[in-house]
Amino acid sequence: MIANHNYMIGLCSYTYDTDGDLMIAPLYEDTSIRGMERRLSRVKTLDGGCVITDGGLTPADRSFTLVFESDSVIWSALRNLAAGSWITVSTDEGCFLSKLERINEQNGKITCGIMIKSDLTN
Repeated sequence: MIANHNYMIGLCSYTYDTDGDLMIAPLYEDTSIRGMERRLSRVKTLDGGCVITDGGLTPADRSFTLVFESDSVIWSALRNLAAGSWITVSTDEGCFLSKLERINEQNGKITCGIMIKSDLTN
């Protein structure tokens, strides 16, 4: 949950596009940008134990769910970004090279699923 009600998220085309940018306030109750998952795998061993392999943390394992109030201008801009190639997503944590996985408009809300490839701020 994002505590700041004035929180903004930036979305823009990674390549030059005069109409390929948005700076919008998400619905903070529904938006999910905080989460990390380690690259772990577990294999059972014959002695009743297990082996856990830890591949660490990487931004490439992150996904964001952004939710905005429904608006025809925002929907059109998001649809154009989704039709393009890579996008940059800017949050308070940094900038991320990403792909818009899905967008959906329902019940007065636009929901975007975003897959992160890399952290551009490191």
